[in-house]
Amino acid sequence: MDDKSKITPQFIVTPDEQSQAILSQLQNDGLNPDIYEQIKNDPLFQQLNNALQGLQSTDQEIQKLNDEERLTFEMFTKKSSFNHKRVEEKQKLVFKKGFKIAEQKFYQNQLKVYKKKKQNQQQIDFYETHFKELSLKMNKHLTYFIHPQKKMQIGIITYQSGFKSFNQPYIRTILKSKSFRQEIKNYILNHFIQDVQEEMSYKLQKFIKFCSRMYEEALKEFYMYSAKNDDEEYFRNFIRLKMEQSIVKNSKCKIPWSLQEVIDAQKFALNLIEQEMDMENE
Repeated sequence: MDDKSKITPQFIVTPDEQSQAILSQLQNDGLNPDIYEQIKNDPLFQQLNNALQGLQSTDQEIQKLNDEERLTFEMFTKKSSFNHKRVEEKQKLVFKKGFKIAEQKFYQNQLKVYKKKKQNQQQIDFYETHFKELSLKMNKHLTYFIHPQKKMQIGIITYQSGFKSFNQPYIRTILKSKSFRQEIKNYILNHFIQDVQEEMSYKLQKFIKFCSRMYEEALKEFYMYSAKNDDEEYFRNFIRLKMEQSIVKNSKCKIPWSLQEVIDAQKFALNLIEQEMDMENE
């Protein structure tokens, strides 16, 4: 064993099955409200949240964090450097959320008037309200406009969308509906950023929780297999590399969108809406 290997442990760069299982469990489970509030008040959460808002932490603020928190901050910073959002991610974030809100708003209004109307009929009414005129204009069946991840039942027949995924061709198609386009635009302008920031706050707390679990697992593994190595640098490298393996190198471990990324997604969506309006007015 050479001198370098004594202070730099060697790992496979991909995350192990155990870390993936823990990540999956945390993603599926909700956070206990007490833990949620506790994490929100932690200095680490505040520093990471500041980073998402585009604010830099001072050296003094970082030094106030303990070893685990500083390492989590380091993993977050490294992960952020690879966190470039693609066009597909931007359009899905905005329009899938906007579509969901438009549906919910429509169903709530329907319930105020028709309290006993069946869910299937509510769904049909939603598409007829926003896409019937467009379906006639495009000579397409109403079911062509169904959300690609949903189905619609009319009588005994279940229909699927004319699109395979919530992609740009589908988005551009539904934006040809004036009423739907206006609903989406109002949401994007007035509620989108606030809604996403609240959601990202929750996701940031899950990220912190996952990092904490990975830190615990790294400590367990060190004391199980490397406890005889009392070199301080080896210990720190061991924990850091295990954290990188589980977090930075893990494509399934996501960090929340930054405020600037959310604003960019909003601008992208509004620009797409303006393009459809311009094409309609030509």
